Amino acid sequence: MSALTRWLPASGLLAAIAFALTGLISPPPPVAGAPAADVIAYYAGHHAGLELESLADGIGATLLVVFAATIHSHIRSMPSLTAFAAAAIVAACVFVQVAAFQALAFRPNPEPTRAALLNDLQSFTFQVATFPTLLFLGAAAAAIMSSRSFPRWLGLAAVAAAVLQAVSWISFFAPSGNLAAGGPPDVVSFAAQLAWLVACSLVMLARRVPVESPAP
Repeated sequence: MSALTRWLPASGLLAAIAFALTGLISPPPPVAGAPAADVIAYYAGHHAGLELESLADGIGATLLVVFAATIHSHIRSMPSLTAFAAAAIVAACVFVQVAAFQALAFRPNPEPTRAALLNDLQSFTFQVATFPTLLFLGAAAAAIMSSRSFPRWLGLAAVAAAVLQAVSWISFFAPSGNLAAGGPPDVVSFAAQLAWLVACSLVMLARRVPVESPAP
């Protein structure tokens, strides 16, 4: 195993850090359905921070795909391949969200209706990403629990994080308020995903998980 390959599992930890930074650089954006005036004020007041957030999101999404590919390279099963494909879809959702962020942050005085729609788009893109995220976590759980190289608790933790993704779907039915897209349910499910990424990455680094032979 080359030195580069040895450290590839760290991509999960780095992805989690990059995604976590998006919640620390600037406060969360207005939830879906927020008044246009609040949306314009938020993006005008956090222009520089949002540009940094967009960069962190893009890096995090790229590293997530690398991490999923690393898991698949170790397990080499259909569930691990499914997890890799789901991670790529999650990354695509993140890039759409980043594009909406940038479109709002780019113009100093956006038209109110357009600003509100773009903010709703980035909020619901984040919400829609829970579907491929659930698939990623569920497939990773199946791959890990059928593997001899990973501890069983790591698969169970992925199941728990996947369940929280499903719970966050309540935001589809809440047009505004704390349960709206981009609100606490999304934040909690996102935090659970990041926690699992960190745990899985550290386990792989600490155990030097071997590459398994594909099932006949």
